[in-house]
Amino acid sequence: MEDHKMTMARQHVTDSEVAIQTLYDKVVAVTEDARKCYIEGSTSKWDDRQFAQMMFLDGCFVLRFICCSLDKETRIKSHNIAFVRRDLFLLENQLPFLVLEALMLPDRNTWLENVNRFVENTRARSPRHQEGGWLDGIMKNFFNHRDRKDRPKETKQQQQQPVHLLGILHGQLIDRSAHDPLSISEWSSYRSAIELKAAGIHFKPSKTSRCMDVSFEPAMSFGTLRLPPIMVDDSTKSMFLNLVAYECCPDAPDDFGVTSYLCFMDVLIDHAEDVKELRSNGILLNFLGSDKEVANLFNEIARDLVPNPRAHAEVIGEIERHYNNKVKIWIAEWLHTHFSTPWTFLAFLGAIFALALTCFQTYLEAYGDKKLN
Repeated sequence: MEDHKMTMARQHVTDSEVAIQTLYDKVVAVTEDARKCYIEGSTSKWDDRQFAQMMFLDGCFVLRFICCSLDKETRIKSHNIAFVRRDLFLLENQLPFLVLEALMLPDRNTWLENVNRFVENTRARSPRHQEGGWLDGIMKNFFNHRDRKDRPKETKQQQQQPVHLLGILHGQLIDRSAHDPLSISEWSSYRSAIELKAAGIHFKPSKTSRCMDVSFEPAMSFGTLRLPPIMVDDSTKSMFLNLVAYECCPDAPDDFGVTSYLCFMDVLIDHAEDVKELRSNGILLNFLGSDKEVANLFNEIARDLVPNPRAHAEVIGEIERHYNNKVKIWIAEWLHTHFSTPWTFLAFLGAIFALALTCFQTYLEAYGDKKLN
């Protein structure tokens, strides 16, 4: 892979049509700030020249790989592409974004768009659901510069430049404004997707794949729980574990959005039947294997995790209120028991039709002759 790194770094310099010395000087200018992104003392074995060369080589490789991934023109074998893509989002492999930005020549905006697209394509999600990511926030921040002073501090922090690619991925998945600062969630008991279905709660995919895009829509005797659609494959576990690790870092956002989402899904998923229910409603797209494997994946990832008590607080409260309504539960359970399949519903209609015919026949026998007489 080191040979590929040298080749791709060289290709990035060639395609940029910028002198290699100019690019290198850009990296040298941010070397001191880049060192501060690492644990103190962890980069001391490299002097400034060696560290700058390492940042330059790695940065060129990452940007070239992003470009090749979008254009599908890389010469790297397909299985190595999957490994490189996974490694780029490991927390310990993160390259300071300021290094990548220094190499984004000659058109910085085009590179920012490409990075945003690359991260979006990396996310394990349904291709039917497209929404703006980190770049949209940067662009809104740029074009609304005059209004920036009037914005709340939290919104301003939300649109700050990320520190690395994993931070961009986290920003695309989490909307901090989705937290209700006044609500705290508390499940009175754990209920799986199958149990919620039996209680009259149906599942539908949300309009976006953001982890916080969870909502509950109550109805007369039913309810609809909307969850972000997600594809589950071999990279999903690594992606979520590294996002959870990132949220535990001192300088990371303190919303614990991904951690809370995983805990929420862990509540819904106990067995393969729960995965099947979510999969049949377009919420989970299983490219991993059996439904049991998907259930085990969420149960393993969420083990020992502690969610943000304010995450999904309103949704959990709505579910609890629905579950505590005995009338709704009775109606839902009756319908689930007697009309769980189309055949039982057709049988019910047939019985009603037969009863109607019997009543009509009885009426004719009782009153038909009198009218004729």
